[in-house]
Amino acid sequence: MYAYRITARILAWIGIIAIVVLSIVPANERPTLAEDWLGQLFGHLADHVAAFALVAGAFAIGYRFSLFWLLTLAFLYCGGIELLQIPLPTRHARVSDFLIDFATAAIAMVLVRLGEPFIAIRVMQRGLRWGDALPTFIRDEMHDR
Repeated sequence: MYAYRITARILAWIGIIAIVVLSIVPANERPTLAEDWLGQLFGHLADHVAAFALVAGAFAIGYRFSLFWLLTLAFLYCGGIELLQIPLPTRHARVSDFLIDFATAAIAMVLVRLGEPFIAIRVMQRGLRWGDALPTFIRDEMHDR
């Protein structure tokens, strides 16, 4: 397995755990970086878009599941995050949050899958092995093994 897939898996699971933790902590203890800069409405949206796009993209890079299974997992995960908030007194499960989270995850996963053929074509045109298209520091780590 390529080092970049392992790295993507690690980052994806760190992100998955971070989203769960940030979704269940009391609302007043949750960091709101984007809300401080963009205001409450756009900041809330930016927080969700950034978190779910990065995690979904990393998951799609790290795991070679079909797009159907990636989207199914994203649907279940985004729904589960909102369901976790139902019994919590300071949190609110919202359909709008679910839709934003799932749409963002789906777009990120589709973009990763759409980009893979272009990377493969670039690699084949240059006569390189797949790992040669990676950044130097990752490629060097792979060749040291």
